[in-house]
Amino acid sequence: MHVPESVTKILRNSGNNLHSKVARWLVAEDWHVVVSPYYMDQSHGRAREIDLIAEKLWPIRDEFDHPKGDLAVRLFIECKYVPSEAVFWFADKDTKAAQELICRNGPFRRENSYTERHHYLSSSPRVAKLFASDNAKARENEPFYKALNQALNGMVSLKGQAVSIPAVKEGRRSVNIVLEFPVIVCNSFSRLYAVDFDRDSSPELISHNFQLEVQYAYVDRSQTPRDDYFLLDFVEFERLNEFMKSISSDAKSAAFLAS
Repeated sequence: MHVPESVTKILRNSGNNLHSKVARWLVAEDWHVVVSPYYMDQSHGRAREIDLIAEKLWPIRDEFDHPKGDLAVRLFIECKYVPSEAVFWFADKDTKAAQELICRNGPFRRENSYTERHHYLSSSPRVAKLFASDNAKARENEPFYKALNQALNGMVSLKGQAVSIPAVKEGRRSVNIVLEFPVIVCNSFSRLYAVDFDRDSSPELISHNFQLEVQYAYVDRSQTPRDDYFLLDFVEFERLNEFMKSISSDAKSAAFLAS
């Protein structure tokens, strides 16, 4: 059957195509994936959608190697097809705030070697602070602005909900700790450029996964206004495996600290 070029172009350029590719990749790596779940945005009182929620378990064992339950990692993922060039302004990471973020989520402790190895601290001393692209006139229509809002809104609105992995729901596994991360997966970084926030610099193509640093105001599930520091991981699809290795390392460290 002949497939029109218009259909091929839709498939090639659609964010839905990336959405399904990321979901299939995660399932193949033994993640439990919920596709396009809706949730209630507490700040605006309206239903919203996030592309993917992915969950996976790591066992927690005591000093005698006896099981003590499980640690779950939950990823709030927005999949972003990059249709045009975009620029990110990079500066030094606020390492004190990053450490506080790590320690408020899980068993990590300050001035601990496992905390220092967490990917929020060890992966890069530089983070994106600002961004801009040429395909949106209004900020609310800027694709990366929308993606980070969806990822963060989804995480703060659903934070603390029960793990949806079947073995947990059926009572065959028990979860003691949940680590949660907001993530934006891009089809490619081939159109993403970095410049220096603190000085004039020439744009350079971004060639590695990176993080965006943001202070985010929201209303939590108890209707309490919050203004918290977050890091969002920006991951290129071809570098998903590299990112997941760092997440696995964080999970194993947290499971050990919780043992």
